[in-house]
Amino acid sequence: MDAQEALARRLERKKKLQEQREKELVEKQKQQEMVAAAAATGGSVINVAALLASGTQVTPQIAMAAQMAALQAKALAETGIAVPSYYNPAAVNPMKFAEQEKKRKMLWQGKKEGDKSQSAEIWEKLNFGNKDQNVKFRKLMGIKSEEEAGGSGSVDEESYKTLKQQEEVFRNLDAQYEMARSQTHTQRGMGLGFTSSMRGMDAV
Repeated sequence: MDAQEALARRLERKKKLQEQREKELVEKQKQQEMVAAAAATGGSVINVAALLASGTQVTPQIAMAAQMAALQAKALAETGIAVPSYYNPAAVNPMKFAEQEKKRKMLWQGKKEGDKSQSAEIWEKLNFGNKDQNVKFRKLMGIKSEEEAGGSGSVDEESYKTLKQQEEVFRNLDAQYEMARSQTHTQRGMGLGFTSSMRGMDAV
């Protein structure tokens, strides 16, 4: 009889363990369904207190999923940018993702028509003294305005001074180039190491 009683007790324990395992599996499936439903609805917050009150065991994974959903909801409320569902919510910080998206939008949005810098206006007003050179320069610089540089009547004093300085620099560069050219072509054989006696030997 002792053997039969021991066998009956073992069977009862095994049956109880199996029932507990099945119950845990059912609870895990319910929790996973709740997490999946929360993720599908766009990051609605899982209420951990409600899970505890219902008697459901809260695992660390569920608590972390609830925390990530709360962060995503907060980021969505503050910035209006939601983290896409294909990102792992535990691996992506929703606030930093929103900042990156804002920077990306600012970087790739086009400039407005009236948005010109002061240097761009100076380049457009630059005058080389010749209309053809002005047109060529504008094409090379990618300036699309058809206006003449001298035709615009509203030239402020500062840009006028800059234009005058640039014209003076161009004149000086031209003069220096002509002087260097004349020295290299007309005064060959003169300079360090060349003396009049050596020049006389060349003539002989």
